[in-house]
Amino acid sequence: MKIVITVIPESEMAYRTAGNWQVLPDGDIAVQIVEAGDERYAFLLAMHETIEAFLCKRGGVTTEDVDRYDFAHQDDDEPGLSPAAPYHDQHMVAFAVEILLAKALGVDWRRYNVALDEAWERIPVTELPHS
Repeated sequence: MKIVITVIPESEMAYRTAGNWQVLPDGDIAVQIVEAGDERYAFLLAMHETIEAFLCKRGGVTTEDVDRYDFAHQDDDEPGLSPAAPYHDQHMVAFAVEILLAKALGVDWRRYNVALDEAWERIPVTELPHS
């Protein structure tokens, strides 16, 4: 298995989210995260998305399941926090690890979230592509 993490500008995000992942047909994982101005922030977000993706892959939650839910909830502050999200359990584990890593890196959690919120606000809401 290969995991590829790419930091991209807001204009290249597929939809309104700070991080996005896909499990590819060969089982590899591709993660895209938005540029947030601090390499520690990029690391935290990348770890969150990678953990969530791997747990979803192992738990049978597909990229399409997550994208469908996220596209429908682009105005929600954090769609994965909702118990209705098909990836809620996986998101919560990734969120807990993200918090622990932030502490270990000396990241101010509030500033980190402000930076992500500011980046998120610059990403336009898009429609779910028809398959």
